[in-house]
Amino acid sequence: MGVERYESPDATTVAKVVETALHEGAVVTAEVNCEVEYDGRTSGFLGPGDRLLVAKPDGTLLVHQPTKHKPVNWMPSGGTVITTVSEESEDPVVVARRVNPRERVEVRIHETYGLTRFDASDAAEYEESGTEKEMHEFIEANPDSLEDGLRVVEHERETKYGFIDFYAMDRTGTPVVVEVKRVQATLTHFDQLKRYVSLYEDDGEVDTAERDVRGMLVAPSASERVKRACRDAGLEFVALPEFETDATSVTDATLADFN
Repeated sequence: MGVERYESPDATTVAKVVETALHEGAVVTAEVNCEVEYDGRTSGFLGPGDRLLVAKPDGTLLVHQPTKHKPVNWMPSGGTVITTVSEESEDPVVVARRVNPRERVEVRIHETYGLTRFDASDAAEYEESGTEKEMHEFIEANPDSLEDGLRVVEHERETKYGFIDFYAMDRTGTPVVVEVKRVQATLTHFDQLKRYVSLYEDDGEVDTAERDVRGMLVAPSASERVKRACRDAGLEFVALPEFETDATSVTDATLADFN
């Protein structure tokens, strides 16, 4: 591991350090004033401002504004990053591009406050906590966390529509179909639960006495729209906020999602 720091480097130094570092497998970060242009599935422009620029040897390029955790512009891994000096403005220009889909992000740097080359070594595998499997284990061991008196009858019961996460009984003996989601509940999840519950309203799936089944959607959170859809359909939403983390990565958005 090694770190090289450059304070207020000129354009030639920026271009040389970035090109050499990425070629040799190092990560580069820079505090800059820049503007950004994107061309690909859509087009976009971000005017001048102070930002943090991160370039990685796998072709990843990230442009962060001073606030918010997600980059305002980025190129995912798999592309190429090159750096030149503009003949017209004599400013460093960092360009990230990929072929499929055809996209291009161009960062024109007006001022570089600082530049760092980081020769990093990291072979560790990320181990995530709060996964859906852990939610299942928690619910199976603590059904009262969903409702007092709830009893799990079967975990992952198979149906013609897929596997029901939990088939349970409430304290009155009424069947409860429980669908668990690791992320914020959506209308798609609501529709999935509704399909499962419909199985128990049709002849042949369960005994006649069991057709008055309840449906319960469990997730860290849900929008008011999803909660309203559940209420209108006679279903229930139960929040487990202790499992709520930011499970959305930058790859879930598109390059056109910047300001």
